[in-house]
Amino acid sequence: MKVLYVVHQYFPECYSGTEQYCLAVSREARRRGLDTTILSLWPDSGCEQPPLVVEDRPYDGCPVLRLRHWWGLANNEHLRDYQNPLVAARFRQVLRELQPDVVHFFHLRNLGSDLLQVAVDFGARTVVHLMDFWYLCPRFTLLRSDGATCDGPPDGGFGCIACHAPELGAALADAGVAAAARAFALHAPKVQVAWTIPNRFASLIGRREIQLERLARVDAVVAPSRFVAEMFARNGFPTGRVHVIGYGLEPGRVERRMVQRPRAPLQLSFAGVLSPWKGPQVAIQAVRATSAPVHLRIHGNTEEGMFAAHIASLRRLAGDDPRIEFCGPFGPDRLSDVMAATDVLVVPSLWYENTPFVMLEALAAGVPVVASALGGMTELIEEGRNGFVFPPGDAAALAHLIENWCREPGRLAGLDPQPTGTVAESFTRFEQLYRP
Repeated sequence: MKVLYVVHQYFPECYSGTEQYCLAVSREARRRGLDTTILSLWPDSGCEQPPLVVEDRPYDGCPVLRLRHWWGLANNEHLRDYQNPLVAARFRQVLRELQPDVVHFFHLRNLGSDLLQVAVDFGARTVVHLMDFWYLCPRFTLLRSDGATCDGPPDGGFGCIACHAPELGAALADAGVAAAARAFALHAPKVQVAWTIPNRFASLIGRREIQLERLARVDAVVAPSRFVAEMFARNGFPTGRVHVIGYGLEPGRVERRMVQRPRAPLQLSFAGVLSPWKGPQVAIQAVRATSAPVHLRIHGNTEEGMFAAHIASLRRLAGDDPRIEFCGPFGPDRLSDVMAATDVLVVPSLWYENTPFVMLEALAAGVPVVASALGGMTELIEEGRNGFVFPPGDAAALAHLIENWCREPGRLAGLDPQPTGTVAESFTRFEQLYRP
């Protein structure tokens, strides 16, 4: 069986959760004898010559087709996010060359969900993974620009304009433009129409309907948590079409070392991107709000240009508190060491996290987790058995938990975190979806 995996970015340049899972699944496919290829968007979007190219640059012993397209070919950035006719045409050619039996889509941001129809028309078995909320939300996080969570595009997508494209606010101030945009929102554009309208309003209005219509045509849709499946159901996608299959880790991903927990001082860790929505500021605020004997290690890239301003604010927030340490990022080779040095992993995310891999890694390593009571994170936590939850963004509530752990260390010592599953177990279910 030939399987083509499609992802919006990939190793070695990009290595967040989606890319890690795509890598793990492709490895398991190869272990089972499947003929596997990966197609990934190449992050170099500024190269004009050639404007559209596919190059084979293998990674981890697997063919990886890197598709690079100059974004000047489709300069409506809101539409390019989910519809790219030129990329779709090149993808059709790739399918003809590879002749895959199955196309498993992990993410299509800036590749275009029109690739789904191309694969369906080609006749391959099609599987889509809902790695986040990109099919619903142009920001992919369901997190508004003011930091509030969102349940889906409001007012037919009209509400997305002020949130995702505030530069259009001046145009919306014109009563005639606003009325026309609202009328358009009530009659969501069809796929064929959206490309021909030279209007960024049209790219956001009706976007959800277009995305879900395309998603409905594939053979199988996979969600890694019940929460994700329910969120898509609230937005009109039938629950019965979604298979809930949790993420799993590869064998040997992290060691479960026998260490004494908790220690004094209490060892807390945050690990992830230092973005506002990942909430490292909440962990820092909680530590600063208590005089408890703790040590908080912040593991994350402090040189990330996209979040430079936020990282600077994190440093100011931490001040000269010796209990807070910025440790930088770590690679897979240091994962077990980091977990062994941690008494509690703190996951204070402010958006509807799907299933953070760092939580799976911590539980597999025997590390308790305290997480925001949001999204799929709560499905991994059993209070009093493997961790705790607290209200999102509530640093005072987190500080209270920390003080209780320091005052009553037995509350942590009595926990028994266990692995949640393996990628092999998940892949067994994928294989069932790969066959008619």
